[in-house]
Amino acid sequence: MLDTEHPNTSETVKTLTRAQREAIAAIAFFRRQRKAGRGWIVGDKRLSERVIERLEQMQLVEESFLKGEPRLQLTIVGQAIEAKLQ
Repeated sequence: MLDTEHPNTSETVKTLTRAQREAIAAIAFFRRQRKAGRGWIVGDKRLSERVIERLEQMQLVEESFLKGEPRLQLTIVGQAIEAKLQ
């Protein structure tokens, strides 16, 4: 089980914008992801490149490759924040 009381978790949750919160929830929920132009399509949500870059800077999301396809996944801290948002 993830520790939702990570020292930065409470502070980070307060600084997230609505778009960033929705992006974290979508990445955690939807499996279907693909890069579309300059942004991402995750499930039925279109996420801008700027939102994803900011989440990567905050070390909440990382881009990886699965079978040669780019994919977004939450880091451990990102998973703790997603659990706290629910």
